[in-house]
Amino acid sequence: MDFLITAQLILCLVLSLFAVLQAIQQFFCQWQQSSSGEHRRPQGKISHSYRTDPKNRQLQSQLLNLLQGDVPTAKRLLQQQRRMHPGKSDNWYLEKVIWDLERDRHR
Repeated sequence: MDFLITAQLILCLVLSLFAVLQAIQQFFCQWQQSSSGEHRRPQGKISHSYRTDPKNRQLQSQLLNLLQGDVPTAKRLLQQQRRMHPGKSDNWYLEKVIWDLERDRHR
């Protein structure tokens, strides 16, 4: 009889622990999503060609030249465009940021 009660208590503890672990995991997933909103990409991932496509390399170089090598600013501007215009191509985002910078400099 004592064995049955002990087994039931252990089972209850294990189930409770499992529920707590699930709640913690869910909390951290939600926290990560909310705290990294600035760093998340809106809908899709950056394609593999983003770093290997020669046209992308040329556009990236042009963007960095306009920003005098300021990589954090380039990343921020690209992320901003990805949030504002989800689903566009990598080249589109690069061209848009470059176009906006050049337009603003000629004003």
